[in-house]
Amino acid sequence: MKKYSKLFVLIIVFFNLTSHTVYSNQNIDRYMQSGILIDKESSRVLYEKDSSKQVPIASLTKIMTLLIALEAIENNQVSENDIVNISNNSARLRGSTYNLKKGEQVELIELLKALMIVSGNDAAVAIAEHIAETEDNFVKLMNNKAREIGMHKTLFFNCHGLPIYNLNNPDDRIENLSSAKDLSILVKYLLDNYYEETLKITSIKDYSNPSRNFQRSNTNPLMDIFPEVDGLKTGYTGMAGYCLAFTAPVKATLQDEGDFRLIGITLGSSSQNERVLASKNLLEYGKNNFVKTKVLSKGEVVSTRYLFGSEYLSVNVVSEDEIWVIRSKNENINKEIKLSELSFPVRKGDLLGELVYTGENGDILGKTNLLSNTDIVWIPIKAQLDIVKRSILRLFSKQ
Repeated sequence: MKKYSKLFVLIIVFFNLTSHTVYSNQNIDRYMQSGILIDKESSRVLYEKDSSKQVPIASLTKIMTLLIALEAIENNQVSENDIVNISNNSARLRGSTYNLKKGEQVELIELLKALMIVSGNDAAVAIAEHIAETEDNFVKLMNNKAREIGMHKTLFFNCHGLPIYNLNNPDDRIENLSSAKDLSILVKYLLDNYYEETLKITSIKDYSNPSRNFQRSNTNPLMDIFPEVDGLKTGYTGMAGYCLAFTAPVKATLQDEGDFRLIGITLGSSSQNERVLASKNLLEYGKNNFVKTKVLSKGEVVSTRYLFGSEYLSVNVVSEDEIWVIRSKNENINKEIKLSELSFPVRKGDLLGELVYTGENGDILGKTNLLSNTDIVWIPIKAQLDIVKRSILRLFSKQ
């Protein structure tokens, strides 16, 4: 049945891809309750729908579980080669699992793969207990990290994303909560700090472990449609709906353009098929409508200033950095140069101001310090005479 379901999704997407793509806001986000698309490097928001709305996030929880685990590995608290003893707490988990058994011993790296590729709930608990002794301790680390990196709408109750039911009232349940914006912050932080470690796991399309007689395809449905998609995580519960966090590089098509990476979050789709369509629409919107262009070179002269107004005391004002911006293909970029007053002496490298590029909607796309590229440590005679002449002319012009 799963094979037929997957084929049905691919058929729907095929016909959608071959139709002429014309986007309106409704067409981009019609299949999701909330979502966001950002550029990874700049964090510029390229599209959003109710991105600050707090909602259940199901197994997208596991992105934070991975982050805490990778930090523990980096800090030498654990090793990816550690042998993890599987507890009853882990083995009894249901839903999507790695089929772990109580008393089994599994390498931590294999649990990380199971966590992200097949969404193993049992793997999540095994990781949590190995790092923090108990899942409750691990969840504290998750919530602390969320606050640290600015995820203000996020609250974790467990490390896997399954609902926590009230045994006295089955309709009363607790779920991990976040927002599309918070999740984009999390994914960006994860990729900024653990790019290779993350993508070497999440880019695996088919995972198998012969020693455990286990084989499963990656749960990320976009990987079957867009070869460039190399992450990240699916999620589903009845309250959360069908969710997906994805990332993909976008290659430059022209010589004066640059590569960039998209991060997308879609939450609350009503079916697996609609989750695919929601994510596909968001990814295509980013690929088809935005480019990365260089607007400024490092050391480029952006202005010339004159100390005391004298043409003999010119100062070249140059950029400290080069600037690339993510912009829509038809977007006009605004440039604002903010300069302070020149004062004698002027030395090469002195900070003279700031250059800011903004988009049509006011987004800051890039900025850099402006520096002096000129030394003026003494004033030649002709400049002194020019300054005196200008002072006399100004004096008479006021009379």
